[in-house]
Amino acid sequence: AISEAQEDLRAYGQTILSLKGKVATLGAEIEELADAIEENKKATEEATALRQKENAAYMAETAETKQALTALEQAITVLNVGSGKGASFVQERAKATSAVRSVIAAIPTRVGLSGDKASQLADFLQEGSKAKYAPQSMTVQGILTDMYDTFAADVETATRDEASANTKFEDFMNIKAIELKDLETTKAKKEAEKAEAEVR
Repeated sequence: AISEAQEDLRAYGQTILSLKGKVATLGAEIEELADAIEENKKATEEATALRQKENAAYMAETAETKQALTALEQAITVLNVGSGKGASFVQERAKATSAVRSVIAAIPTRVGLSGDKASQLADFLQEGSKAKYAPQSMTVQGILTDMYDTFAADVETATRDEASANTKFEDFMNIKAIELKDLETTKAKKEAEKAEAEVR
């Protein structure tokens, strides 16, 4: 009976050591999982902040460019009307000058006019009611039409890029959500195993 009791004690001792080892291993694994969960959450927070910043920049840039497009469209229309017959030359010249000034004021800050285009627009504005209006207005109309086409293409490209960035962000967030769920599920299982081992 004593030798049997000693065998039982030895078996219990080994079981206790085994359970202590299991508890320690599970504790380390739980800690690693907790760190991985925190890293996952931090990565999603950083990605969200970056996406919000990029989206705000896109919205501001697009709004500014759309404002310029509106001014360009109005100026092109005024110049088209002014180059026709029947309207008062002085009135049309004043409208055209005002429209071109509006365009210059609305040009996005990130866009600069080339020296040649800027000087042609400045000449147009300074000419007043001189007889060179018709030929100059055609030149200015060409400049404004080119700018309109460029800005419209810029908005289209920026919109496409924004859509692509948003899709990539959503994909990233979905992957991180799946990873987080898996990490949390695994951690919960390990915590349950640890609790069970500690009770024994």
